[in-house]
Amino acid sequence: MTSTFHARTRRTAAVLVGASLLAAGTVGTALAGPARPDGQPDTRATDGVLYRESFDSLADDLLPRAEDPGIEDGVVGFTHTAPRGWSVENGPDMADGGVEEWRGWSFTTRDFWTDAEDQMRYRFARAQDVIAVADSDEFADGAGAPGDYATTLASAPVKVKGRDRVELTFDSHYRGWAGQTGRVTVAFDGGAETELVRYDSSTVTDDYDGALLNATESLPVDVPRGAKRAVFRWHFTAGANSWYWAIDSVAVRAALPPASGDPTTAWVLSDIQGDPDDLGHALRDLDAVRPDPAGLLMVGDIVDSGSAAQWREVDDVMAGAADVLPEQVVAAIGNHESYTGESWETLRDRFLNFAERDRVWDEYLLEGSGGDVPVLVLGQEAARPPEVPMSREQVEWLRERLAYWSERDKQVLVISHFPLGDTVSASWIPWYSDSYQYNDELTELLGAHPNTILFSGHTHYPFELGDWAVQRRTAGGHPDGFWTVNTGAVQVEWDARGESTSGIREVVTRDINRGLTVDVFRDRVVVEARDFGPVDDRTPDNEVNDVVRSVTIPNPLTR
Repeated sequence: MTSTFHARTRRTAAVLVGASLLAAGTVGTALAGPARPDGQPDTRATDGVLYRESFDSLADDLLPRAEDPGIEDGVVGFTHTAPRGWSVENGPDMADGGVEEWRGWSFTTRDFWTDAEDQMRYRFARAQDVIAVADSDEFADGAGAPGDYATTLASAPVKVKGRDRVELTFDSHYRGWAGQTGRVTVAFDGGAETELVRYDSSTVTDDYDGALLNATESLPVDVPRGAKRAVFRWHFTAGANSWYWAIDSVAVRAALPPASGDPTTAWVLSDIQGDPDDLGHALRDLDAVRPDPAGLLMVGDIVDSGSAAQWREVDDVMAGAADVLPEQVVAAIGNHESYTGESWETLRDRFLNFAERDRVWDEYLLEGSGGDVPVLVLGQEAARPPEVPMSREQVEWLRERLAYWSERDKQVLVISHFPLGDTVSASWIPWYSDSYQYNDELTELLGAHPNTILFSGHTHYPFELGDWAVQRRTAGGHPDGFWTVNTGAVQVEWDARGESTSGIREVVTRDINRGLTVDVFRDRVVVEARDFGPVDDRTPDNEVNDVVRSVTIPNPLTR
């Protein structure tokens, strides 16, 4: 099939870093150079982090099950010993009764906590090793539990002398209930506490609020003149048998200054799946807010099943938008590209014809005002199963390219249709958690490179969820891990229903049309999740073109 779109677009092969240039680990004279042997950058001088606490130093202090009726005897996984400099203070009524494991803020693991009872606890998928948990529900499962649950976790003092503003960040998994409150405060040099954020029935939807599950908090903190040290506190109060709060990966950072200069911009769309009207509308809406981007990243499921007719539909839409399309259209293969029942080779080649390259994985450079932006494309190389079979060549190529760009202090955009397990929305569900042949190896590899941002689609889950964008950390990796962002969908939206992971079900919630803009500056990437609103034959246009939310991802390799 000859694509009419290919003949009419302005894509230039000069900015595609092709296979022939990648031989022997080089990318031509302009891009050549050595990488560190392990590939993992040292960011201590550049990332602006003043203090970190992961709670993982407590791993050797974890004790066997004490009383929790849902956990088997001998299972190790909790302690009340706080990290050095930290402390826990419980209300006077909590000294007796209740379940010992959950007497105030406890330090535990996601698996141990979930063994007590799931009830959405397992959804804290970004948690890494030891976490801090306050759980009034599990505490109340023991005899003599008091009617009130009150506990405070206080940080070690953090040096802030000479700072006007800092930022407190932490991973958070909060499930609310009527009368329950979670608060974060700061106090300087032993002074009065100032509230930074509050969760209660006026700010949180009780029982289930997806925005606060598996989320992250980034709280700006103004530092009074002359202040030397700050102590942060997590206060949790609830009636007996309410819900819980878990946190992990606490960090205090120097505040990021305002962005300067113009960025290099990209558009991101995925999961079009035979909805050409919405695709055309989304392209026009993207042009209205970010004209003249450096690239369009299409993160898989561009067609519904992979037929020649479906690809012609997409070609027609792209040709009709040729006046606004960027020079680079970078496509990743999805599962819907190969569902017609024809041979894998036939369906793969239709995708490659659209992508204008000779393999499913490759490297591009987007050229713009904010500098050149590397884009690495991953993908399925053979027929299923698994969902993403990959050659060792592709994995080792990714390893080399990540090390290469880390050596050059560049943030790297990686696009791949499927999420890695325990990253963005829905990837904690069993059938989304192990799509890649090398899921664990890829996760560990990306976890060594905090300058990497993985964009994945497939799940169609809402931008409003707490795990729309996730900083995923790995054992032995960089303490900041890597970022991964859910690309949403041009087609319908899905979501999960159910208390227990083992009994989870998915439902289609509504028709949507959503995508991202990505602005890359020298020292950060800003991602906006946008809603374009669905269109159809009866409603061919709308006035929707809104920002749902955004995330700013600093480049830890530059000051």
